[in-house]
Amino acid sequence: MMRLPPLLMGCSPFIGAGQFGARSLLYYQRFYLNPENMVRLFLKSFELGVDAVQLLADRPIDALIEASRRSGVKPYVVYSTHLSGRALREILNRLSPLEPEAVAVHAEVADRGDVDAIARRLEVIEEYGAHGGVATHRPGLTIPWLERVELPIKVVLAPLNRVGYAMEPSFDESLEAIRRCRFGVIAIKPLAAGRLRPLEAFRFVYRYVGSAAVGVVSEGEMRETYEAARRAYRELRLKALDESG
Repeated sequence: MMRLPPLLMGCSPFIGAGQFGARSLLYYQRFYLNPENMVRLFLKSFELGVDAVQLLADRPIDALIEASRRSGVKPYVVYSTHLSGRALREILNRLSPLEPEAVAVHAEVADRGDVDAIARRLEVIEEYGAHGGVATHRPGLTIPWLERVELPIKVVLAPLNRVGYAMEPSFDESLEAIRRCRFGVIAIKPLAAGRLRPLEAFRFVYRYVGSAAVGVVSEGEMRETYEAARRAYRELRLKALDESG
């Protein structure tokens, strides 16, 4: 199983992802249309000790490359993409200065259950020296399917939060699939798009997986969220040590 950091900075707010509802346009204007704001938050994240990024889309790539150049930090990158063929090669060439640890086939492809479509993308990803992965919006269905097929993947990105937000087809099926998964799992949407307080959210997530990606939109939010994640992760580790010894 590949090494996964406990916490990655997510980039969903930077592209104005739809799960943020009325805030999506605001985030798109603040970040995607103003890349320097992304650079600033990447730099602050490095300063606060989180240099792992769950990366999406083109402009965040350029912003992260710039933040890495200014800081001298080489981030740990997990990238998600729906692209294939020539377009996939072009984006991986663009991403190459960051030497991504893993590249995941996006959920809009992976959740269709087309082995050939996933395999073709994974072949290209492997050529670029990255671990192959899959993102899913239906962990209760896609993860058990992945367990049955022969695909060279090391990591799955799956929604995981205590209220079941975006965990399809149901909370219970998704949680069971994640708990049993033989691949590394990075929890996405751990705060349920802002519905949960960070500490309670991470206390739940780290009971089941050792890695989570969370988007932030300000330095203050970043400090609160990162500290909550660290506290929850420490608590679970101490509990595990107590129980083992």
